[in-house]
Amino acid sequence: MPRRVVIPFAAVAALLSCAGCIVTTSTYDARVRENEALRDAYASSNREASRLAGEVEALSKQVAGQNATIEGLSTRAKACEEDAARSSAK
Repeated sequence: MPRRVVIPFAAVAALLSCAGCIVTTSTYDARVRENEALRDAYASSNREASRLAGEVEALSKQVAGQNATIEGLSTRAKACEEDAARSSAK
């Protein structure tokens, strides 16, 4: 009698354990795909951040050059105004 009870019990236990493995495997595979997608997004974000940092640096240099040009032109304009004021005063 105990053998008749043990065999079906073992069969049910084996069946339930296999179903658990299938769910676990599919969950694991989903997590792996999610992890890969997040890793790709992170790498893309890092590349974009590097590109933008380079662009910011180039634009900063351009602004500095334009500020120097504006300062030079302001100095020239001031000198021209002073010359014009001296010429009109004569």
